Amino acid sequence: MNCAEATATVQAYVDGELDGVDRESIERHLVGCPGCSRRVHVQTRFRAAVRAHLHRPEVPFALRRRIEDALGAQPIAPRRWPTWMSLPRIVPAAAAVFLIVAITGTVRRSHDSMVIEQAATMATTQMPMDVTGDCGSIASWFRGRLGFPVHAPALGSGANCQGGRLVNVGERPAAYLVYLLSDGHRVTFLVFDPRDQPIESRERRVVNGREVYLGSGPGISTAAYRDRGLGYVVTADSDEDTLTRLLTASFTR
Repeated sequence: MNCAEATATVQAYVDGELDGVDRESIERHLVGCPGCSRRVHVQTRFRAAVRAHLHRPEVPFALRRRIEDALGAQPIAPRRWPTWMSLPRIVPAAAAVFLIVAITGTVRRSHDSMVIEQAATMATTQMPMDVTGDCGSIASWFRGRLGFPVHAPALGSGANCQGGRLVNVGERPAAYLVYLLSDGHRVTFLVFDPRDQPIESRERRVVNGREVYLGSGPGISTAAYRDRGLGYVVTADSDEDTLTRLLTASFTR
């Protein structure tokens, strides 16, 4: 993808309308193009700022009830199975799938979920921050801007918060936190509402009783997990084992 093609699809990308090959193409371009990355940053920041200040009126109860009654009155169409799913065909196919799984012993996911890919892209584009300061003041800045409290994870005395930014994950606003470690490595946290954002990756580990999904990209490692009803995606410019040790330390604090 070149800059002209990226420019034509920037708005659709920011609005979350791209998926599959189209989304992967523009994200690969953004990693290597500072100009287009800045354009995406401006659009994303504007969109998040507008959404954060818009009032969402509640749907009147009477209207919701009428809609639910109308939907409930609709007849349910009988399920029709396609011809290729007839019993003589589906039994051999199921047996073949079972045999493949039995031989390989595992089926690995071929790609990370979209929220992990988004966090990885954000970590490599060096986006400017909406707020800077210590971890406490940055976490407080998000109060009233999100529908959930933001607690900056504790990474130890050698880690300092650098800034925070209001972003969007899907249709919901989210928090983006940036840390700088004493050894110069950069760590970011994307904190979001995971209700409509599945978390999955190619490798799963259990760290201090939590399921953590690990991944890696050009120059970075990612780890995603859930905690107290929120989703977290962590990125670091280090390997997966180093990132896992960092998470282990943060989970015990």
